[in-house]
Amino acid sequence: MSKVDMAFIGGRGLFSNYGGVENAIREIALEVSKKNENIIVYGASNEDENVFPLPRNLTRVVCPLWIYQKLGQHGLIVFCVLHALFVGRPKVVYLFASGPCIFTPLLRLGRLKVITSLRAVDSARDKWGKVSQKILQMGEYCSWRFANAFTVNSKEMVEIYAPRRNDVKFIPNGAKGIETKGEGRLSEYGLTSDRYLLFAARLDPVKRLHILLEAHSKLPAETRPMLVVAGGHVKDKLYEQQLIDMASPDVVFVGHISKLELDPLMAHCRAFILPSVLEGMSNSILSAMAAGKPVLAADVPANSDLVEYRDALFTADDCDELQTKLSVLSSNDEFCATLGAKLKERAKAEYSWSTTSEKFYQLSKSIN
Repeated sequence: MSKVDMAFIGGRGLFSNYGGVENAIREIALEVSKKNENIIVYGASNEDENVFPLPRNLTRVVCPLWIYQKLGQHGLIVFCVLHALFVGRPKVVYLFASGPCIFTPLLRLGRLKVITSLRAVDSARDKWGKVSQKILQMGEYCSWRFANAFTVNSKEMVEIYAPRRNDVKFIPNGAKGIETKGEGRLSEYGLTSDRYLLFAARLDPVKRLHILLEAHSKLPAETRPMLVVAGGHVKDKLYEQQLIDMASPDVVFVGHISKLELDPLMAHCRAFILPSVLEGMSNSILSAMAAGKPVLAADVPANSDLVEYRDALFTADDCDELQTKLSVLSSNDEFCATLGAKLKERAKAEYSWSTTSEKFYQLSKSIN
């Protein structure tokens, strides 16, 4: 193996469409690979939802399937860290998300430079047990305490961590346009372009899909648009059943889908809705903005910093306000077009994967 310049650890790998960490690592690694740096991206061998040709200087190292199947994400991270320490030996290791960051001290002891990147305060999610929460808190502590450089992707997190580490770097996500613009499986789902709302996120209580389902069900049946729910990876089966039970007949659950399947749903939706109350910087919102779609998101700092416009926000957990704004989105074509155009211009002006990747690249050079 040629001398490795940088390696990325976090998430399930280059070809996975699981969530924001995977999307960020993929976009950053592909952009930085244009500089002829030798790059490793670690991941799992069975996460192949979005396969594409790799540049010659970008290597995919995967955890053996048996480790991933028996030990899950914990085993995956340990494998990646040990491979980086004893085999890959990159000049710089990027650790994305709270869990992997717990290994920052070990990598530093192994004389590797480390850049950490928190994508949200994961320990604050209400799905964790006490042990898992403590592990994530330790990872968050290690991320700012021991890394050569420490980054976050929201201004809210800068405010949280600046008192602890004053050189915390804010590096936002980028916005990527839709690549697949055909109609995909719209007819299979019984959907008509511009006549449905889209929710795309994990079915996790913190994403507040139950609030959206309640507000949607209260819209007048004769004018209520369909609601497409794209999300899976459910850990709480009781919560999943609760969602199914409260959904109106106009809700379509499509499960966890690849980017190839999600892009047409985004391209043809009337609006993108994200009532989540815990975000870093949402890649889904950015994708909707880049596509010129109106967005309606919970008014939490990470979302309000991103969309900026009050028309694109509702008070978090306020079902009545959400219902009112859904009604406007469902009936007012001019409002949708205007808001979508404003958000597209903001995405173009403020959020670029090229700019984001350059910031990570320059940070790696500054610590070498």
